[in-house]
Amino acid sequence: MDHEMWYDQEKQIIHLKFTRDFLTSDVEGIRKGLSEVGDSIPYRQLIIHSNLSYKIENRETREKSSELLRDFKISHVAFVGVSAANRMIAKVMLKTGVIKIEGDFFKTLEEAENWIINKR
Repeated sequence: MDHEMWYDQEKQIIHLKFTRDFLTSDVEGIRKGLSEVGDSIPYRQLIIHSNLSYKIENRETREKSSELLRDFKISHVAFVGVSAANRMIAKVMLKTGVIKIEGDFFKTLEEAENWIINKR
């Protein structure tokens, strides 16, 4: 997987950083990364880092991503640096219940981390 994933032990937050467009073929790599984080973490919260120019491939990619977040019981997701188009798509998915996760959008990592931590 070209994208970067890590677990911040101190803040107990999973991070996913997109390094290019998000493709359907990337979902399995992300699934593997989440599996490696394991079940022993106290919070299932995720910060997604993106670049304003990165795109999501298609509807199938969005559907598989939603399924992945459900499978891993992610409770909160904070988006940092997401383009207006991707923000609109994510808001629709969050508001309509396609993704049954609480989520929000932030300009800085610090704002995202504070929001996530305050949701505990």
